Amino acid sequence: MFRLQASVQPITRSLLRIDLTIIPDFRWDEKVHGGAESFTILVEDVDGEIILFSDSFILRQKYAEMEHNVTITVPMFDPVPPNYFISIISDRWLNSETRVPVSFKHLILPEKFPPPTTLLDLQHLPISALHNKEFEAIYSSTIKTFNKIQTQVFQPLYTTDDNVFIGAPTGSGKTICAEFALMRLWSQPQPKRAVCIEPYQDMVDLRLAEWKAKFGGVQGGKEIVSLTGETSADLRLLEKGDVIICTPTQWDVISRRWQQRKNVKNLGLLICDEIQLIGAEIGPTYEIVISRTRYISKQTDNDTRIVVCSVSLASAKDLGEWIGAPSHHIFNFPPQ
Repeated sequence: MFRLQASVQPITRSLLRIDLTIIPDFRWDEKVHGGAESFTILVEDVDGEIILFSDSFILRQKYAEMEHNVTITVPMFDPVPPNYFISIISDRWLNSETRVPVSFKHLILPEKFPPPTTLLDLQHLPISALHNKEFEAIYSSTIKTFNKIQTQVFQPLYTTDDNVFIGAPTGSGKTICAEFALMRLWSQPQPKRAVCIEPYQDMVDLRLAEWKAKFGGVQGGKEIVSLTGETSADLRLLEKGDVIICTPTQWDVISRRWQQRKNVKNLGLLICDEIQLIGAEIGPTYEIVISRTRYISKQTDNDTRIVVCSVSLASAKDLGEWIGAPSHHIFNFPPQ
């Protein structure tokens, strides 16, 4: 009745996409079939006991000799079964059925996502853990101790120069985590520049106002600037700024000609906020500026540290490895 061709592609470890090609293999007789025939598409498990997918398929006379493509999404179970069965059954004609197995013999599934980072029940670190009176003074009027997430990520951010991924819900204090990395940079004998990338201009403006108030008087006055999008003005700002805050697009324009711009090559720290938006409209630009930073770092032997903040993600391991964070410095706390 039909010839069926199916190709399978895993979307995740538990979700499978089947691209089904349906080719009619009978002669259409208008007296018998009328203007259209209806059929049911079924996907069954290996035992034929559970229907994983069902949908109706209407074949019209004028398309009776054409190929038809249907995309089906079905669950995949552990352990992986040897195959599923796809059937097309006529709604009008007895014993009019085509049934084919779809083999999973050579199917390669993605790795399982690792579980979220456990939020340890640690004693909250006091601000005196910074061991720097100037840095402690920044927080002394607002907090006495850091929260649990800040306490857990403090050591890798403030005492090492490793790349770090922090995934945690909105409002859990990730900004202070990024500030640990800034203060680590400023603890060096000759601190280099830091760049903080915020996805949108209004977030750049908020971060600029907040960090000017916080760090404007630190170590004789830190110059916190935001880029404008106008190249010649931005290059002057880059020259004088200790921390440059910008959008991915603005940093993309400045860093594109990095060979001629020593201030781009000598970057000490790149902070990337809201990195989950790498899957959104600005994602490609965000991806390029992070990849370029790693490339420049390798080409110039100038180690630029990358610290990334995000909401909790399923794919945190992939993102963390991509930015070059060691596995023990990928923190992906549960969304709750």
